[in-house]
Amino acid sequence: MRALWMTGVLSVLASGCSFISAAGLDECETSADCGSDRVCTPEKLCLPLPVGCGTVYGSQSRDAIPIGGLFPVHSGPAVDAPIDESDEQALNAAVLAVEQINQRSIGGKQFALYFCDTGNDVGRAQRQAEWLVKEKKVPAMITAGSSQTLTVAQSVAIAANVVTMSYSATSPEVTDLPDKNGGQVGFVWRTSASDAIQGSVIANLLRTDARFGAPKRVGIFYVNDPYGQGLFNIVSERLDMAPKVDNEGDSYTRQGDVKAALDTLNQFDPDLTVLVGFASDVTNILTEAATRPNLQRSVHKWLFSDSVKDVAVLANGTASAQAQGFYGTAPAQGTGQAFRAFQSSFKDRFNKDPSAYAYTSNAYDAMYLLALGAAYSQGTSGAVTGPKLAEGLTKVSSATNNPIQLTSSSFTSLAAELAAGRSVNVDGASGALDFNNDTGEAPAPVELWQVVGNNFATIETIPAPKTTP
Repeated sequence: MRALWMTGVLSVLASGCSFISAAGLDECETSADCGSDRVCTPEKLCLPLPVGCGTVYGSQSRDAIPIGGLFPVHSGPAVDAPIDESDEQALNAAVLAVEQINQRSIGGKQFALYFCDTGNDVGRAQRQAEWLVKEKKVPAMITAGSSQTLTVAQSVAIAANVVTMSYSATSPEVTDLPDKNGGQVGFVWRTSASDAIQGSVIANLLRTDARFGAPKRVGIFYVNDPYGQGLFNIVSERLDMAPKVDNEGDSYTRQGDVKAALDTLNQFDPDLTVLVGFASDVTNILTEAATRPNLQRSVHKWLFSDSVKDVAVLANGTASAQAQGFYGTAPAQGTGQAFRAFQSSFKDRFNKDPSAYAYTSNAYDAMYLLALGAAYSQGTSGAVTGPKLAEGLTKVSSATNNPIQLTSSSFTSLAAELAAGRSVNVDGASGALDFNNDTGEAPAPVELWQVVGNNFATIETIPAPKTTP
């Protein structure tokens, strides 16, 4: 490797770089020539890694199976953006899975999880995904959230025959993605259920459950992105069915000013509002709502969606006081041995209870499923590729096999079955993983939880409706 000296200002040559001073760039043939903190661009120059990338969990071996991990650990792209604790714990869950899997390996190979913090920025996530696919040759990526998952899948992964596995994308739009790229098997999968399920449960609760007081006017206050839009549409459509419940939707921009939208909601004067938002915004929403006469606790109730289930909301005294006693919904955690084993291991490893956050068990299952798909690919083709890994995912929920709890103890035998080309039937920490192999998703029950003090108490588990919009 030799230095290439230039003068002036060099335009951006690699995704994720905003400005490069050309005091002395290094030429390269591959990224191995550039060291651990830089990447070799198509122009054969060493430039910094994409913003947010650089940490590798699991094996550091050159022959490790690479998996991309796009997690919005920070709630925004700014340097001082706060931590999104739910997604931080989801990352921890995936790391725990990698550590357990690497204690066993598949075909003598371990896994490397290439972590990139998306900063909840879809443009950054896209650039990071391009780097993971082009430079790290990942056959699969774990993603979070509907907006980032849709962007990464549509703009990068599907065309490259790379599997996208999301642990928290719930938008109904994901179901209908054209993701087969001319093949027989789709490349987009998720361990989180569609909001067609959660939205139907929310509407049914408002119509039939006395705990919600039979509201005559329902507000739906939602983040203006595919996640919020999808859940708003489902809830509103169900409330519009006869007998109609008067409802109104008001949206806000994530990490934007919520005051004007709350003023509109206050004018609507709802008996109850379904709040669809993320922790950093919800803190502001609840604090601001306390100053609006028609949104105060004495005259108004809240029903929270899954993304509100984050203890960071309860760290703010005003927001916590406003939320006390109110209910929320989320995809239910598993109830079998797989969840109990995951919960115990997570507490031992990170000294936190994963049930205090939405989607931790989904992230854990996502990594385990990719490892099982990789075992199938390695065993049946001698290599781990996106198409064969996706094919392997169609083999994990066979109705002709007895269900097996997906734990660290059962992984080796399950991986061996798949490596031999045989199907299995797994139940994960997030519950039964009965995938529809055409859509890449599985139905799931919904948890009803309640804010109690500084935590969330699970009240009951509601089965997925037999029919959804």
